[in-house]
Amino acid sequence: MPDWPARMGEDMAALYMGVSITTFRQRVRSRVYPQPVREGGRNLWGRRQLDGYVDAQFNISKSAKNDPEDQSWADFN
Repeated sequence: MPDWPARMGEDMAALYMGVSITTFRQRVRSRVYPQPVREGGRNLWGRRQLDGYVDAQFNISKSAKNDPEDQSWADFN
């Protein structure tokens, strides 16, 4: 899926994070993953919220993500 939505339900958020629904639920319940926002009868996660978790997990700073001098992917060109 090239363009992920800004808001995701549980199924899509689990897919986005690359884990099963069961694992996703366990990590949300144990507060490892970001907590959802409740809207109507649904739990929703923001794409940027999940990206923030991944950035922190891999120690990616905002400045590193926007650095035009970053050559870490240069060998994939």
